[in-house]
Amino acid sequence: MSPYPGANLISAVPTLFDAHGAVDLGASGAAYAQLAEHDFDGVFVAGTTGEFTTLTDEERLDVCEAAAAAFGQQRTYWHVGAASLYQASRLTSAAVDRGAQRLAALTPHYFAATESSVLAYYERLVEVAGDVPVFAYLFAARATTAVSPELLAKVAQTGIAGVKISGEPHDSVRRYAEALGQDPVPVYSGADGEFLEVVAAGGAGVVSGVSSALPQPFLDVRDALRSGDEAALDTARARARRAINVTKQGDLAHLKAVLELRGLPASTLRAPLDPITPTERAALASNVADLL
Repeated sequence: MSPYPGANLISAVPTLFDAHGAVDLGASGAAYAQLAEHDFDGVFVAGTTGEFTTLTDEERLDVCEAAAAAFGQQRTYWHVGAASLYQASRLTSAAVDRGAQRLAALTPHYFAATESSVLAYYERLVEVAGDVPVFAYLFAARATTAVSPELLAKVAQTGIAGVKISGEPHDSVRRYAEALGQDPVPVYSGADGEFLEVVAAGGAGVVSGVSSALPQPFLDVRDALRSGDEAALDTARARARRAINVTKQGDLAHLKAVLELRGLPASTLRAPLDPITPTERAALASNVADLL
Protein backbone atom coordinates (compact mmCIF):
# COMPACT_ATOMS: atom_id res chain seq x y z
CA MET A 1 0.00 0.00 0.00
CA SER A 2 1.27 3.46 -0.84
CA PRO A 3 1.69 5.68 2.24
CA TYR A 4 -0.33 8.85 2.68
CA PRO A 5 2.08 10.97 4.75
CA GLY A 6 -0.25 13.98 4.68
CA ALA A 7 -3.29 12.17 6.11
CA ASN A 8 -4.75 14.24 8.94
CA LEU A 9 -7.22 13.47 11.71
CA ILE A 10 -9.32 16.22 13.27
CA SER A 11 -11.65 15.32 16.13
CA ALA A 12 -15.10 16.92 16.31
CA VAL A 13 -15.65 17.43 20.03
CA PRO A 14 -18.88 17.52 22.06
CA THR A 15 -20.16 20.21 24.39
CA LEU A 16 -20.97 18.94 27.89
CA PHE A 17 -24.00 20.18 29.84
CA ASP A 18 -24.99 19.89 33.49
CA ALA A 19 -28.14 18.21 34.80
CA HIS A 20 -30.14 21.40 34.18
CA GLY A 21 -28.95 21.79 30.59
CA ALA A 22 -26.49 24.62 31.21
CA VAL A 23 -23.13 24.48 29.46
CA ASP A 24 -20.65 22.87 31.84
CA LEU A 25 -17.36 24.55 30.96
CA GLY A 26 -15.52 22.65 33.69
CA ALA A 27 -16.62 19.26 32.38
CA SER A 28 -16.10 20.31 28.76
CA GLY A 29 -12.62 21.56 29.59
CA ALA A 30 -11.83 18.28 31.36
CA ALA A 31 -12.97 16.31 28.31
CA TYR A 32 -10.82 18.46 26.03
CA ALA A 33 -7.80 18.17 28.32
CA GLN A 34 -8.13 14.37 28.34
CA LEU A 35 -8.42 14.27 24.55
CA ALA A 36 -5.47 16.65 24.17
CA GLU A 37 -3.23 13.92 25.58
CA HIS A 38 -3.53 12.36 22.10
CA ASP A 39 -1.74 13.80 19.10
CA PHE A 40 -4.69 14.85 16.96
CA ASP A 41 -3.95 17.20 14.09
CA GLY A 42 -6.77 19.43 15.29
CA VAL A 43 -10.15 19.66 16.97
CA PHE A 44 -13.38 20.99 15.50
CA VAL A 45 -15.34 22.78 18.21
CA ALA A 46 -19.00 23.84 18.43
CA GLY A 47 -19.94 21.99 15.27
CA THR A 48 -22.63 19.35 14.81
CA THR A 49 -21.12 17.04 17.45
CA GLY A 50 -20.86 20.11 19.68
CA GLU A 51 -24.62 20.78 19.36
CA PHE A 52 -23.91 24.30 18.09
CA THR A 53 -27.49 24.95 17.02
CA THR A 54 -28.52 24.79 20.68
CA LEU A 55 -25.83 27.21 21.91
CA THR A 56 -25.92 30.97 22.29
CA ASP A 57 -23.16 32.90 20.57
CA GLU A 58 -21.44 33.50 23.90
CA GLU A 59 -21.62 29.81 24.81
CA ARG A 60 -20.12 28.85 21.46
CA LEU A 61 -17.22 31.22 21.98
CA ASP A 62 -16.72 29.97 25.54
CA VAL A 63 -16.50 26.28 24.59
CA CYS A 64 -14.14 27.10 21.72
CA GLU A 65 -11.96 29.03 24.14
CA ALA A 66 -11.99 26.07 26.55
CA ALA A 67 -10.85 23.77 23.76
CA ALA A 68 -8.11 26.19 22.72
CA ALA A 69 -6.86 26.22 26.31
CA ALA A 70 -6.40 22.44 26.09
CA PHE A 71 -5.19 21.99 22.51
CA GLY A 72 -3.62 25.35 21.73
CA GLN A 73 -4.98 27.78 19.18
CA GLN A 74 -3.13 26.23 16.23
CA ARG A 75 -4.98 22.93 16.66
CA THR A 76 -8.40 24.42 17.45
CA TYR A 77 -10.99 25.17 14.76
CA TRP A 78 -13.57 27.61 16.10
CA HIS A 79 -16.89 27.02 14.34
CA VAL A 80 -18.46 30.41 13.57
CA GLY A 81 -21.00 29.43 10.91
CA ALA A 82 -24.52 30.77 11.28
CA ALA A 83 -27.82 31.03 9.42
CA SER A 84 -27.11 34.65 8.55
CA LEU A 85 -24.03 36.51 7.40
CA TYR A 86 -24.75 39.08 10.09
CA GLN A 87 -24.44 36.54 12.90
CA ALA A 88 -21.54 34.65 11.33
CA SER A 89 -19.51 37.82 10.80
CA ARG A 90 -20.07 38.88 14.41
CA LEU A 91 -18.99 35.44 15.65
CA THR A 92 -15.93 35.58 13.39
CA SER A 93 -14.90 38.97 14.73
CA ALA A 94 -15.45 37.89 18.34
CA ALA A 95 -13.49 34.65 17.84
CA VAL A 96 -10.55 36.53 16.36
CA ASP A 97 -10.68 38.97 19.29
CA ARG A 98 -10.41 35.96 21.64
CA GLY A 99 -7.30 34.73 19.87
CA ALA A 100 -8.67 32.16 17.42
CA GLN A 101 -6.10 31.07 14.86
CA ARG A 102 -8.33 28.72 12.84
CA LEU A 103 -11.98 29.20 11.94
CA ALA A 104 -14.62 27.08 10.24
CA ALA A 105 -18.03 28.17 9.02
CA LEU A 106 -21.01 26.09 7.95
CA THR A 107 -22.82 27.53 4.96
CA PRO A 108 -25.87 29.69 5.70
CA HIS A 109 -28.57 27.27 6.80
CA TYR A 110 -32.29 26.64 7.28
CA PHE A 111 -33.06 28.85 4.29
CA ALA A 112 -31.39 27.37 1.21
CA ALA A 113 -28.85 30.04 0.28
CA THR A 114 -28.42 31.15 -3.32
CA GLU A 115 -25.07 30.90 -5.08
CA SER A 116 -24.49 34.63 -4.81
CA SER A 117 -25.31 34.54 -1.09
CA VAL A 118 -22.88 31.67 -0.46
CA LEU A 119 -20.10 33.55 -2.23
CA ALA A 120 -20.86 36.80 -0.41
CA TYR A 121 -20.94 34.91 2.90
CA TYR A 122 -17.44 33.46 2.56
CA GLU A 123 -16.00 36.61 1.01
CA ARG A 124 -17.13 38.57 4.05
CA LEU A 125 -15.99 36.02 6.64
CA VAL A 126 -12.54 35.80 5.03
CA GLU A 127 -12.37 39.60 5.10
CA VAL A 128 -13.43 39.84 8.76
CA ALA A 129 -11.02 37.06 9.77
CA GLY A 130 -8.05 38.90 8.29
CA ASP A 131 -4.96 36.72 8.58
CA VAL A 132 -6.87 33.92 10.37
CA PRO A 133 -7.66 31.05 7.96
CA VAL A 134 -11.33 30.21 7.37
CA PHE A 135 -12.47 26.71 6.41
CA ALA A 136 -15.81 26.23 4.67
CA TYR A 137 -18.14 23.59 6.08
CA LEU A 138 -20.62 21.91 3.73
CA PHE A 139 -23.44 19.75 5.09
CA ALA A 140 -26.33 19.93 2.64
CA ALA A 141 -28.45 17.34 4.47
CA ARG A 142 -28.58 19.51 7.59
CA ALA A 143 -28.07 23.01 6.24
CA THR A 144 -30.42 22.76 3.21
CA THR A 145 -27.81 24.75 1.28
CA ALA A 146 -26.21 22.62 -1.43
CA VAL A 147 -22.78 23.55 -2.76
CA SER A 148 -21.82 21.79 -5.96
CA PRO A 149 -18.20 21.02 -6.82
CA GLU A 150 -18.38 23.82 -9.37
CA LEU A 151 -19.61 26.29 -6.77
CA LEU A 152 -16.93 25.16 -4.32
CA ALA A 153 -14.32 26.06 -6.94
CA LYS A 154 -15.76 29.58 -6.91
CA VAL A 155 -15.90 29.63 -3.09
CA ALA A 156 -12.20 28.70 -3.06
CA GLN A 157 -11.50 31.95 -4.88
CA THR A 158 -12.82 33.92 -1.88
CA GLY A 159 -9.68 32.92 0.01
CA ILE A 160 -10.93 30.05 2.18
CA ALA A 161 -8.15 27.86 3.57
CA GLY A 162 -9.91 24.49 3.29
CA VAL A 163 -13.26 22.72 3.32
CA LYS A 164 -15.02 20.08 5.40
CA ILE A 165 -17.73 18.05 3.66
CA SER A 166 -20.19 16.05 5.76
CA GLY A 167 -22.95 13.67 4.75
CA GLU A 168 -21.34 12.76 1.43
CA PRO A 169 -19.60 9.52 0.33
CA HIS A 170 -15.96 9.49 -0.64
CA ASP A 171 -16.86 9.54 -4.34
CA SER A 172 -18.27 13.03 -3.75
CA VAL A 173 -15.04 14.02 -2.03
CA ARG A 174 -13.21 13.00 -5.19
CA ARG A 175 -15.47 15.19 -7.32
CA TYR A 176 -14.91 18.18 -5.02
CA ALA A 177 -11.15 17.64 -5.00
CA GLU A 178 -11.10 17.35 -8.79
CA ALA A 179 -13.16 20.53 -9.18
CA LEU A 180 -10.55 22.41 -7.18
CA GLY A 181 -7.89 21.29 -9.64
CA GLN A 182 -4.46 22.53 -8.69
CA ASP A 183 -5.91 24.80 -6.01
CA PRO A 184 -4.11 23.93 -2.73
CA VAL A 185 -7.36 24.01 -0.70
CA PRO A 186 -7.45 20.80 1.41
CA VAL A 187 -10.69 18.81 1.42
CA TYR A 188 -11.77 17.00 4.60
CA SER A 189 -14.63 14.55 5.03
CA GLY A 190 -16.89 13.97 8.00
CA ALA A 191 -17.07 10.23 7.20
CA ASP A 192 -15.36 8.59 10.20
CA GLY A 193 -15.32 5.15 8.60
CA GLU A 194 -13.94 6.14 5.18
CA PHE A 195 -10.52 7.52 6.11
CA LEU A 196 -8.65 5.39 3.56
CA GLU A 197 -11.18 6.03 0.81
CA VAL A 198 -11.14 9.79 1.49
CA VAL A 199 -7.36 10.19 1.25
CA ALA A 200 -7.23 7.86 -1.74
CA ALA A 201 -9.79 10.15 -3.40
CA GLY A 202 -7.54 13.16 -2.90
CA GLY A 203 -8.87 14.31 0.48
CA ALA A 204 -6.67 15.66 3.26
CA GLY A 205 -8.24 13.53 5.98
CA VAL A 206 -11.33 13.21 8.14
CA VAL A 207 -13.09 15.21 10.83
CA SER A 208 -14.30 12.47 13.16
CA GLY A 209 -16.96 12.76 15.84
CA VAL A 210 -16.54 9.24 17.21
CA SER A 211 -12.83 9.88 17.82
CA SER A 212 -13.77 12.46 20.46
CA ALA A 213 -14.85 9.60 22.73
CA LEU A 214 -12.78 6.70 21.34
CA PRO A 215 -9.64 8.31 19.94
CA GLN A 216 -7.14 5.48 19.65
CA PRO A 217 -8.67 3.42 16.82
CA PHE A 218 -8.82 6.48 14.56
CA LEU A 219 -5.32 7.63 15.47
CA ASP A 220 -4.10 4.14 14.62
CA VAL A 221 -5.82 4.37 11.21
CA ARG A 222 -4.15 7.71 10.56
CA ASP A 223 -0.72 6.46 11.59
CA ALA A 224 -1.04 3.33 9.46
CA LEU A 225 -2.06 5.45 6.47
CA ARG A 226 0.95 7.70 6.98
CA SER A 227 3.36 4.79 7.20
CA GLY A 228 1.75 2.66 4.50
CA ASP A 229 1.52 -0.32 6.87
CA GLU A 230 -1.31 -2.33 5.30
CA ALA A 231 -1.54 -4.96 8.06
CA ALA A 232 -1.72 -2.28 10.78
CA LEU A 233 -4.30 -0.42 8.73
CA ASP A 234 -6.55 -3.48 8.43
CA THR A 235 -6.47 -3.98 12.20
CA ALA A 236 -7.03 -0.33 12.95
CA ARG A 237 -9.89 0.03 10.47
CA ALA A 238 -11.68 -2.95 12.01
CA ARG A 239 -11.43 -1.35 15.45
CA ALA A 240 -12.56 2.03 14.10
CA ARG A 241 -15.59 0.40 12.47
CA ARG A 242 -16.44 -1.23 15.79
CA ALA A 243 -16.19 2.14 17.53
CA ILE A 244 -18.58 3.63 14.99
CA ASN A 245 -21.04 0.75 15.25
CA VAL A 246 -21.17 0.55 19.05
CA THR A 247 -21.76 4.31 19.32
CA LYS A 248 -24.58 4.08 16.76
CA GLN A 249 -22.65 6.07 14.15
CA GLY A 250 -21.66 8.72 16.64
CA ASP A 251 -25.02 9.19 18.35
CA LEU A 252 -24.48 12.02 20.84
CA ALA A 253 -26.01 10.18 23.82
CA HIS A 254 -23.71 7.23 23.19
CA LEU A 255 -20.63 9.42 22.78
CA LYS A 256 -21.35 11.18 26.05
CA ALA A 257 -21.92 7.84 27.79
CA VAL A 258 -18.47 6.72 26.60
CA LEU A 259 -17.00 9.91 28.06
CA GLU A 260 -18.54 8.91 31.40
CA LEU A 261 -16.81 5.55 31.09
CA ARG A 262 -13.59 7.50 30.67
CA GLY A 263 -14.21 9.12 34.06
CA LEU A 264 -15.71 12.41 32.88
CA PRO A 265 -18.87 13.98 34.37
CA ALA A 266 -22.25 12.92 33.02
CA SER A 267 -23.72 15.25 30.41
CA THR A 268 -27.28 15.85 29.33
CA LEU A 269 -28.28 16.65 25.76
CA ARG A 270 -29.68 19.91 24.47
CA ALA A 271 -30.28 18.42 21.05
CA PRO A 272 -33.80 16.92 20.81
CA LEU A 273 -32.57 13.34 20.86
CA ASP A 274 -33.38 10.37 23.07
CA PRO A 275 -31.05 9.71 26.01
CA ILE A 276 -29.25 6.39 26.20
CA THR A 277 -31.23 3.67 28.02
CA PRO A 278 -29.83 1.63 30.93
CA THR A 279 -29.78 -1.45 28.70
CA GLU A 280 -27.89 0.41 25.98
CA ARG A 281 -25.49 1.81 28.56
CA ALA A 282 -24.65 -1.65 29.90
CA ALA A 283 -24.09 -3.02 26.41
CA LEU A 284 -21.96 -0.02 25.50
CA ALA A 285 -19.73 -0.45 28.54
CA SER A 286 -19.05 -4.05 27.52
CA ASN A 287 -18.53 -3.27 23.85
CA VAL A 288 -16.04 -0.43 24.27
CA ALA A 289 -13.98 -1.91 27.09
CA ASP A 290 -11.06 -2.78 24.80
CA LEU A 291 -11.40 0.41 22.73
CA LEU A 292 -11.03 2.95 25.52
